[in-house]
Amino acid sequence: MATQINPRRALNRAILLHIFPSFGYGGQQARFAALATGLGDEFHHHVVALDCDHTAQALLAETAPVKFSDFHARKSSLASLSNISHYRKLIAAVNPAVLCTYNWGAMEAVMANRLGPRIPHIHFEDGFGHDESPGSQSGKRVASRRLLLNASTLVVPSHSLDDIATDVWKIKPARVRYIANGIDIDRLQGAPTAVSTKVTIGTLGALRPEKNHVRLIKAFVAADREKRARLTIVGDGPTREALIAAIKEHHAEDRIDLKGATAAPHEAYRDFDIFALSSDTEQAPLSMMEAMAAGLPVVAPNIGDIASMISDENCALVTPPGDDDAFIYALAQLIQSPTERAQLGAANRAKARKEFALAPMIEKYRALFHETAQSRG
Repeated sequence: MATQINPRRALNRAILLHIFPSFGYGGQQARFAALATGLGDEFHHHVVALDCDHTAQALLAETAPVKFSDFHARKSSLASLSNISHYRKLIAAVNPAVLCTYNWGAMEAVMANRLGPRIPHIHFEDGFGHDESPGSQSGKRVASRRLLLNASTLVVPSHSLDDIATDVWKIKPARVRYIANGIDIDRLQGAPTAVSTKVTIGTLGALRPEKNHVRLIKAFVAADREKRARLTIVGDGPTREALIAAIKEHHAEDRIDLKGATAAPHEAYRDFDIFALSSDTEQAPLSMMEAMAAGLPVVAPNIGDIASMISDENCALVTPPGDDDAFIYALAQLIQSPTERAQLGAANRAKARKEFALAPMIEKYRALFHETAQSRG
């Protein structure tokens, strides 16, 4: 639980205003929690959740200097003048050193800031929802990003998004910053806790359409015809009821668990033998990085930066996008081979330790926040 900011104390610290479409559990929120903790008292953070969901607040350290508030935005196809007016009042009231906005859902706040007061601005894009993908983007959204973000700093965590930002959205390359995600590797490298004699395939993430957990359920049932394994899905979200229906349809209630969201993902990975990702769209998935650090073999589609993130040994189990047969075969192969699981898990752990350290990410963000805050003066 985050502490409330002491207003007098905050006067001596740079305040960052963060506008999230949601502060439910997700990769952006986990990264923010790591940054707010790692940066210490150097910055104070005011977080606004547009859907009033603050559940990922549980990821924050007790000492993290973070304050939360809500913003009741009206639904609109592109922009609401009422929302923009309220955003301008919010930004003026907080008077941050830096405005941070996240994904398309916060774009009205970008518009409001461009109209004034023009606070130094960083926009974060981490990927796409079910209504957008790298190969299928709304012309209005592309044009809006192109118009609104060329006066801002755009931060992306994947090379794939870096290319999209410059080639499709036409953001000036000097305005785009690639900063790789980092994770607390040591926390994820504890001993396994699973006691089941069955192999456990696990995944962790928000239950949203683009994660396509129904595909994972179908693939699991097809790959485990001998019923030697279990599937555990950790997370919560709007597709939960659809997943319950899919589990019933395949008569797999005794083999598939929906565990709900967790504030301790490092503990969840210790119960897995295999990590599976079934998304339609990803960029640099934090959950896969965590699974690798936990020493797990991975089955995932070749989307975003996944193929370059995974260890060389595990590359054969990164399947072509949309190829369900290949995905099923990869799952079946790992279910049947404990030796291969151990070898791939060890290779993934070694690569995670080498490339996914938390400290370099924190230092890059520290420099970016200072640089951006100083530009206001």
